[in-house]
Parts: sequence; structure tokens; C-alpha cells
Amino acid sequence: MNKQVTVDLPCGVFYDLSYLVMDLNGTITFDGRLIDGVEDKLRQVAEVLDIHIITADTNQTAEKIKDALSEITGLVFYALETGRGDLQKLNYIEKLGRERTAAIGNGCNDALMLKEAALGICILGREGASTGALFSSKMVFSDIRDALDIFLKPNRMIATLRR
Repeated sequence: MNKQVTVDLPCGVFYDLSYLVMDLNGTITFDGRLIDGVEDKLRQVAEVLDIHIITADTNQTAEKIKDALSEITGLVFYALETGRGDLQKLNYIEKLGRERTAAIGNGCNDALMLKEAALGICILGREGASTGALFSSKMVFSDIRDALDIFLKPNRMIATLRR
């Protein structure tokens, strides 16, 4: 069975999503630690979308976080190489198929991914968000758990994105 979240907006926009690509630092972690409740939300979202966590590992905690989330079926971790993280993230969603990918992030290196994904979501959390990420997104949330809920209750997208 293919995982899928579909949303048909009244304005004629249709989302047919299979993948969720997320930044690690500042998005699902705060100061390198997993935000409370995120593990449970990821487990729920993994039932409907394939989840990919992509990171430059700023806080050197990716392995620890990966281990903590290891029981979530199908969760993929990807470590960026040194250099242009923004282009690497864009390339990553292009390989998955950006038209079927939702992306969540908060940093400058997330802006291209957020802009080019079918659905880009910015997290304006405790670590802040770059204006590039903010203006490249279709939706903005102050809490990652609320952003993840949008895939569990997709009618919320209609209320936010209809024209």
C-alpha cells in the first residue's frame, strides 16, 4: 500500500503527497534535543507519509536523535555533506519527486526546498526562522507538533490555503 495524503482545495489546488522531508535542527529539535511529543507525532505521520529527516548536524546530535527514532518504521535520515546545504536539500526532494513532497524547515538552507516542494511549511519556533524560509513557505507554524498534525487532519489545510 502506498502512503498518501490528498487534499483537494476549493480553489482548484490539489495536493497528492507521499513524502515528508524535514530539517532536523530548529525544526524537530531545540538546542539539539528532540522536542517533547515529536516522536509520537512522527510515529503517527509515518502511517500516512514516508518521512525523511535531512540535516547538516549543526549540534552534532543526529546519531543520538536517529537512535531515539529508530523504532519508527520507514523513517530515513540523511546527512548533508559539507557545502551548499540548500542545493543538497533541493536535490533531495527532486529525487523523491517534489510534486509529491511536503517539506518542513526553518533555516536559510531550507528556503529552496520549501519553495520547490509541493507544500512548504516553515516552523517559527524557539530557534527562530530565516525570512527566506518564511517567505518560501505556503504555511507557517509556531510548533512542529501542530505542523505534523496537518497531515493527520488534512482538512486543516483547506481552512488555511483556500483562496
